[in-house]
This record gives sequence, C-alpha cells and structure tokens, in this order.
Amino acid sequence: MRPGEDLGAPVQGSAGGAAAAGAVAQAAGDTLALSATATALPEELKGGPPIDLEIVAKIKEAISEGKYPIDLEKITESLFQDFIDLVA
Repeated sequence: MRPGEDLGAPVQGSAGGAAAAGAVAQAAGDTLALSATATALPEELKGGPPIDLEIVAKIKEAISEGKYPIDLEKITESLFQDFIDLVA
C-alpha cells in the first residue's frame, strides 16, 4: 500500500469506507481548545520571518560564485561538538 491509498477498511468509530471519505475520525471525548493567547502570533514575528532574506540571498550568491569562504574544519568541529552535546 502506498500513502494515500484506501484499503476500504472502515476506521474505528467511522461510518465506514467510502461514506467516511473526507470525514475526520474523532475518538469520543477527545477535544482541544486553544486560547487566543496560544494562537496569537508573537509580536516579533508579525513583521515577517526572523531572517534577513537579503543577507541570505547575498550569501547564496557568493557561495554559488565560489567567493564565500567555507572553513570545513570549523564546520566539522562544530557538528562533532553538537553531536557530543546531544549524546552526553
């Protein structure tokens, strides 16, 4: 079976097969409510992503032109240290 294929077997708690296609199965008693505070976008994100897209574009261009210095040893050390911190 591939993702998105329907075996035709009813989902527990659903009306079954094709009649339930497009319907969302919901277990009895399960509910979720979020407060306005929980769903509100933080003030610092209202102006857009916290990334300077202009600088990102300049760095991408420099990398593609081979003009951006990449210190592989520094990157390797940083990744290794992050791994050590993760497993410690």
